[in-house]
Amino acid sequence: MEVQENIFRAYDIRGIYKTQINEELAYKLGKSFATLNLGKIVVGRDCRIGGGSLKEELIRGLVESGAEVIDIGVVPTPLVIFSVGYYGFDGGISITASHNPKEYQGFLLYNKEGVGIGLENGLNEIKELVHSEKFMEGEGCIIRKNILEDHINFVSSRVNVKNIKMKVVVDCGNGVASVVLPKLLSRFGIEYYSLFCELDGNFPNRDPEPRRENLKALQKKVVELKADCGFGYDGDADRVVGVDEKGNILNPNQFFSVLIKSYLENKKEKVVHDSLSSLTIQELVKYYKGLPIGCRVGHVFIQKKLLEESAVVGGEISGHYFFREIFGADDAALATLKVLEYLNKKKIKLSEAYKEIPNYYFDSIRIKTKDEEKFPFIENLKLEFKEKGYKTDCLDGVKIIFDDSWVLFRASNTEPKISIAYESKTEEGFEKLKHFVNEIIQKVPK
Repeated sequence: MEVQENIFRAYDIRGIYKTQINEELAYKLGKSFATLNLGKIVVGRDCRIGGGSLKEELIRGLVESGAEVIDIGVVPTPLVIFSVGYYGFDGGISITASHNPKEYQGFLLYNKEGVGIGLENGLNEIKELVHSEKFMEGEGCIIRKNILEDHINFVSSRVNVKNIKMKVVVDCGNGVASVVLPKLLSRFGIEYYSLFCELDGNFPNRDPEPRRENLKALQKKVVELKADCGFGYDGDADRVVGVDEKGNILNPNQFFSVLIKSYLENKKEKVVHDSLSSLTIQELVKYYKGLPIGCRVGHVFIQKKLLEESAVVGGEISGHYFFREIFGADDAALATLKVLEYLNKKKIKLSEAYKEIPNYYFDSIRIKTKDEEKFPFIENLKLEFKEKGYKTDCLDGVKIIFDDSWVLFRASNTEPKISIAYESKTEEGFEKLKHFVNEIIQKVPK
């Protein structure tokens, strides 16, 4: 089998199932991972098509290279991270393509600290082994373990929502959020309505990514039931989107702001945010005397930065929220409960929790391009902007910083797309940015 280079992304392995990601690759990946990370390796998967057979071959490869495999079944990706941290395992693998369309499959890899393994911290070496097939041989074993109760107890101990009287709608999108969320909400006696919470790898009701256009059913149900709020999740439950009692979808900056307030109101802390986040995030953290720390987009980078800095919470515009108290995992279930905890403590509605956050003019879009063209395009933009004398930040892609606005262009690490975000404090400045962005879009290779 010829392994395609573009399935090895900045922080995961991902591609179309059967043509790019298949059982032979899974087997070689297992042997490669065990060769470099011998020990107790936890393996979990989401409910995507092919997940069962991919897991079987991945585990076969791990065992044949000497690993002791702990199979935790069909679970959200954050539970793989939790398992590594909680039990002290030596690494972990989640078989998932996260928010990608149903045709995709993939693997998220974690080291013994529970930190994601990307091209900059080990994935390159794994890729070389997949190609060279210079595997270690050994005789490992398989242990099947149900970790749900331990996870639920752990999360429950970190949330105080006793005597809460709320009605909540959860849209699991036919993904693995349904494995955890109903049990956690029941633990706290929260009244909830389940929407699309039957596991189905065909994702018949909506796309796995909880984008605004995919959440109309959730919005409608929240209003119809006069619920206090609603939450929508992606395929492997490491992303969450909130809906307030009026049916309004919170953008990620608004959702993140509620989490920030819940953590920083009583204690000064560090908060990690990605390079796409609004200026409001930095301003809010500073308002509470905290320290905002910028970071590259991507769960590997944010989780690593959060743990290095001992930041209390981290977030990115895609809807991932990371927590120091659960080994840096981007646990959508904990994010949900933390928001409910804050609303209960303050005795307010979700719409009130973010209403005072400055509503700057902000937009983000993703433009399709050729996968092999996306990174060269960004490099050319860096040169162009430098020649024109713009003040730039190249931490992640290229960001132009103006007096009261900014615009960022970066190559997506998971899809053949250019990600663009821009923000201004004034409507006039926003319109100028929009015109500027549209001119750049015309140059994107189609």
